[in-house]
Amino acid sequence: MNPFHHILFPVDFSDRCRSVRPLVRSLAEKCSAKLTLLHVVHIPAAYYGGFEAGYPSFIDVPALQATAKDELAGFFETPDFAFDPVVMQGDPAFEITRFAEANGVDLIMLPTHGYGKFRSLLLGSVAAKVLHDAHCAVWTAAHTEDPHLPAHLNLKSLMCAVDLSPESPALIRRAVDVSTSFGGKLRLVHAVEHAELHPHLRFDDGFRAALLRNARESIDKIQAELGTNLEVCTEGGPAAEVIRNASLHHEADLLMIGRGAIAHSFGRFRSGAYDIIRESPCPVLSV
Repeated sequence: MNPFHHILFPVDFSDRCRSVRPLVRSLAEKCSAKLTLLHVVHIPAAYYGGFEAGYPSFIDVPALQATAKDELAGFFETPDFAFDPVVMQGDPAFEITRFAEANGVDLIMLPTHGYGKFRSLLLGSVAAKVLHDAHCAVWTAAHTEDPHLPAHLNLKSLMCAVDLSPESPALIRRAVDVSTSFGGKLRLVHAVEHAELHPHLRFDDGFRAALLRNARESIDKIQAELGTNLEVCTEGGPAAEVIRNASLHHEADLLMIGRGAIAHSFGRFRSGAYDIIRESPCPVLSV
């Protein structure tokens, strides 16, 4: 069973966007999914104020849209790869999420700068807004400059980061479905935030051991209820660091996380999802 049926790939013609083309194509082919390439012609609000706003009022929007559609048609540089090119006008993040909801998209794929959560909060990056607003799964790759990025095409090793929230069982179940579809090995990773090892503070060893033991027992209980027996990596420390280290150690091709608070009011400020995405050595699938 294919985990995704309609993939939306927002295209801004940047180098970051071009660098992930092989992964987009590979995933679309693996899933036999419909692929839509969407370019949003972003007209700044100042444009509508004309010269008084300091922005020229003579932009030929139809010409920009026509040019974008021509560029989209040749974006993959191979005539044998089918996709639907779509050009719209408006705010990119809003149009991306609106198109996804209106057209049955179940996966949005887009690269991001990988900026920290406070910068994304202040600047409102497209990726941050889409992660916050989209109802479907969102695939992101923060390190598109990494020359080893195409090595993640095979999807042979997958990590699923669980935080023991009530949403964890559903996330694990989804991760099992995705890994089974791709034929990859799935492992779980959990970070115990307050169980970081401090060699110079020996008196907290018992407390740290108890935290780690309780976490493992909680994960074992979830797995027993789900009927799974996945390998679990549990370590103390900041979530982004622990998850990054585990992903590197197991040469993960894809990391799956739950968006949790990121999809709620002020989620961008509360959630550690942006830190995880920024630090992940491989693409991240947020569900």
